[in-house]
Parts: sequence; C-alpha cells; structure tokens
Amino acid sequence: MILIEQIEIKNFRSFGNRQGETTRLSKVNPLNIISGSNDSGKSNILRGLNLFFNGNVDHKQFFNFTRDRYIKEFPDAKDIKEELVTIKIWFSNIKNAGKNNSQSGKVYLPEKFWVSKKWKKNSQYSQFDSRTNIETSFKHEKKNADYSRFLEDDESIKSPIKASLQKQLTEFLSQIQYHYVPAIKDKEYFSHLFGELQQTLWKAQSSEIDIKKNEFQKEIQNETLLLMDEFKEIIGQKNLDYAPVFQLPENLVDLFRTLQVQTGDVELTQRGDGIQAKLIPEILNYISIKEKSYTSRTVRKDVQSKKYFVWGFEEPENSYEYRNAQLLASRFQKKFTDNAQIFITTHSFNFISIEGGNVAKYRVWKDESVSASRISRIETDSKGKLKAEDEHLQHSNQLNDELGVFLLNEKLEKVFLETERIRVELEKKLQKVDNQTKCLFVEDEYEQIYKIAWLKLNNHDFTVENLEDVFDKQADFSILGLKGAGALAGLLRSKNSNVFKDTKIVGLFDFDKEGGENFHHLKRESFWGKTVLGDKRTGHYRKRKDHNCCYGMLLPVPNRLDVLADLDYDNFASYIEIENLLPEEFLTRNRFVDTKKAVGIEYFKIKDNAKTKLWKKAIELDNHSFIDFSHIFSRFEELLQEKA
Repeated sequence: MILIEQIEIKNFRSFGNRQGETTRLSKVNPLNIISGSNDSGKSNILRGLNLFFNGNVDHKQFFNFTRDRYIKEFPDAKDIKEELVTIKIWFSNIKNAGKNNSQSGKVYLPEKFWVSKKWKKNSQYSQFDSRTNIETSFKHEKKNADYSRFLEDDESIKSPIKASLQKQLTEFLSQIQYHYVPAIKDKEYFSHLFGELQQTLWKAQSSEIDIKKNEFQKEIQNETLLLMDEFKEIIGQKNLDYAPVFQLPENLVDLFRTLQVQTGDVELTQRGDGIQAKLIPEILNYISIKEKSYTSRTVRKDVQSKKYFVWGFEEPENSYEYRNAQLLASRFQKKFTDNAQIFITTHSFNFISIEGGNVAKYRVWKDESVSASRISRIETDSKGKLKAEDEHLQHSNQLNDELGVFLLNEKLEKVFLETERIRVELEKKLQKVDNQTKCLFVEDEYEQIYKIAWLKLNNHDFTVENLEDVFDKQADFSILGLKGAGALAGLLRSKNSNVFKDTKIVGLFDFDKEGGENFHHLKRESFWGKTVLGDKRTGHYRKRKDHNCCYGMLLPVPNRLDVLADLDYDNFASYIEIENLLPEEFLTRNRFVDTKKAVGIEYFKIKDNAKTKLWKKAIELDNHSFIDFSHIFSRFEELLQEKA
C-alpha cells in the first residue's frame, strides 16, 4: 500500500532548512527502511509523522516549539531564518484515480496532492496552520473537462467547490491512522497500544463487549445498592436532588489500558522482552484488518472507521534473536505491507538487507558541515553496486562509510542465511543418524557418486532407478551428503557429541581449498586431536577425543593427481574434488570439466552445473573405473575398527 509518496521536513529537531536544499524522503514505498548511526536523526522522521497525524511528538509529549524546533548555533548565509517547523506530505489518493478526468461534472478530491502543516513559536498544544494544493491539483485533473463551470467571474474556484474539496480532504485525513512505536516498548506503551485496540473493537455497532459492559455495570449497582441507599440518606439531609451510582466509563479505553494480558500462567509483562515485542506488529496488523472490515452498517454512528494505516516503527528488531529477526523482517515485507504503509528505523542487517520492489532504503546521516541531518535514498545500480541518490553524500567523504554499512549488512545477511541453511541440513541428517550405527558424511550435495562407487567396487548390479534401494540393502553403513564443507565441519565440531554417541562417524572432505581449510580448522576445538594421521595416498585423518569413533578425513589422492593436493601447500591450495577420482577421459568426453591452471599446473575443475547429471552418467562406467575410490572405503572400514 502506498498512501504517502513523499515527506519533507523543515526545522524539526535535527533537520534544518537551507536555501536551494530540501530534506525529503522521496520515492516512498510500502516498506521504508531508514538506517543511520546513533544520534543521526533517523527517529525524528517518525516523530515528525506523528506530529503531522496525531499532534504529538510521540505518545507522551505535545509539541514544544522551544524543544522541537531545529536550532543552529552559528547559522550561515544559506540557512533560512524562520521561526516555523514544517512537515509536508505528498499523498496518493488511489481510490479517486482518474475520476476528475472521466466524470467532468463532479468534484472529487484529487488523486495526487500535498498537505503542509506549520507550527509557529506561539503554537500551543500542537496547534498548527495548514496549507494544501488540492485546488491546483483539481484544476490539473480537470484539464480535459470544461473547467470554466467551476470558476467565478474572477477565475477563482467557486466557494461551493472549495468547500467540497476541503470537506473531502478533512474526511480523507481523518481516515488515516498513524501508529508510532518507540524504540523502548515499556509498560506505558503497551497500555497505549491496548487502548488503541479497544477503540477499534468498540466501534462495532452490536459489540458483545458493549452488552457485557452493561451486564457488569448492572451487577455492580445491585451489589452496592445498600451503600447507595445509605449515601442517599446522607445527601438527602442536604437537599441534594440526585442519586449516586457506580458505572463504567463510556468507552472503556482507560479500563482496557489497565488490563493484564495472560500468556499461559504468566502475565505478559512478566514475560521476556522478546515475547512482548512479538505482539506489537500483530496487534497493529489486526487493528488495520478490523478497521477496514467495518462498513456504514456495522460501525457505530458516532464514530468513524479508519481506512488507511501508516506505521512509524522504531527498531523492530529490539529483543529479537537473529533468526526471529529474520522471520520478522520477512513478515514486515510480505504480510504487514498488505494493510499498512510502514516506516522503520533499524540497525539490523535482517532489515537493511531486505530487497524487493516494495522496499525503499534510506540513510540518515549528520552533515557536520551544516550541523544538520540529511536523508539519502540508497539504490542498487545495474551492476549491483550501491549508490546514494544525493549529491551531498555522493561528493562527501562519508560516502564509503555510510554505504559500507549496507555492504557489511548484506554480507552478514549472506553469512546468516548460509548458517541457517547448514543448521536445517544438519537437523535433517541428524534425524537419519538416530537410526544408524555407521555413517560416512560427505560434503557433496549429490551423495550418489559415493554409493555408485561402493556398489561398483563390490560388484553389485543396479540402475538409476533402484540405486538407493540396492545400496541400503547391500551396505551396512549410510552415506549422507551435507551440501558443503562448512556444513560437514559444523557437524564434526558440534560441542555436544551425545547427539551421535551411539554412531560411528567419519566425515570426508574433498582435498581442495575449502575442504582442506575445514579439515585443518577442526583442531581449533579442544576435543579434536592436533595430529594429522595417515597419509595422502590412503587418506589423512584426525580423531575426535571425546567420542568413541568420530573422525575427519581427506580424500585419498591417487598417484596421477599427486601434484594437485598436499597439506603443506600455502593457503590450502589443493584442487581435488570427489569427481576427479573418475577417469579423465570420461570427464572431458562428456564436458563435465573446465581446464584450469594454478602455479603452472593444469587441472580439471568440475563444472557446477554438471554435477546433477554426472553421477547418472557414471553408472555406465565399468567397475575398474572406480579403482581410485577404493582407498576411501578401505580407510573408512579401518577407522570404524579402531579402538578408542
């Protein structure tokens, strides 16, 4: 949903007002992510929206000109010296799209217009002056109609037309509900939020709450009847002509704000901050859905339902773990934007790294040269490089520093997602381990090549279709692929060895750079042996000290590939993957490899897109073609027989 298209701020808190310059959030989207260092002024955008829509800086404070107006200690010639705070918003009134043009004789609030609110030095209790361009926009949208019918003799718009436009504008603005969520979600904020929820529920014409309220009120009056009779006698002596009664407040907002929210046997405020925080966007989303569901027939006559919703949400990631923050970020983008336009401030890579057509990103930064905050829209160019749509940031030394935050957060996001992928993969494989006594874990996604090799070396017949069934029947161990050397290392370095205490485990790494690094770094854990055992030809290995039978192992290297792998090579510069153990003629004839060169030596690099079909083609090879795989299984069996 796009209700707001652009926001301009002048002289509000950290945002100044200079000649020839504007401070704007432009090209606004359904989800708008505002990042910036601490004290950069990013929260002032959300507070400015709250001032515009709700008349307060936040849910606690009225506007205070002395406190909230931007003040520069040493203004220069370009600083505009006016005692005004201005918030200007450009709106998109999509429900009236094309109406003024297609229905020439009728008057509709324009599809596009702006409203500006100004607060002066003598403004009290958030009073403001308002300006708008609805008349100009109306004229523009009537360009193909006979516009003269709407004009007086002096070419000004007729008073009834002005009144109609103004009435529609007032109604439009009254249908917008802006929710400001502060960074600190304390008990007072939750009371405010529950009050907002009650106001929405109370709008129903035949509210069950209303019925129960009247029943409850009647019971209170019955229970206190004796007290009231005695009280009437007392006040009757003073000739007072009224009878006191206990009754509940008319709209119950104050009562609702004092409600305790139970979560099981524990009251919500006694739960952790993370549990409490999860409720906030869900309640706001529910309010939006509920308000939109009301019609003129279902809503009370004395209230108006809201139709447009805007959130100003500070640091939604607060109190969330990384994984839950990722889920929350996805929910903001894919779910909550269905019912509200959202502006968030954040430091979290989970939010900063969100991509999509419904997302806009901004960086708020302090320009020390003018002692004020600036807003820069951040975009990605055709080459995937980040750029700032702001001449000040483009030509500033801060460019790399500010955009570096986005680059760092994108990298963190990739690391996080890869870690999550590995975790999910490990959980799946560990479920299988529960039923196994002997397992060979490999780093490859396509574990079939190992099964094919074992069956070929042991003279078992099989096809593509029955490969898995034949292997499970003939082999007394399992082969499980983990889709990466990192995932395999993660399993082997797991601190809790009880996960597979009854299973004999060997983890087999490719003898390439990534595999060599992960095998080498096993020793960083105190429970892994520092000494590398075995040899290159039959397979180097390490033993885990706190487990009866758990080993890390490198691919055995046949003589023909000897120069392509060695533990002593700098930076683990080795180049042997499992498929390299197949005949070179087979790999080249089927174009499964690219020829590469390293340190003056040519080698075959397996194409990534070849692995899905390579193992199926390998079934056609004779048994002898798998001779270089034999040391894998002989070393595997040897390690399983070793005593602790």
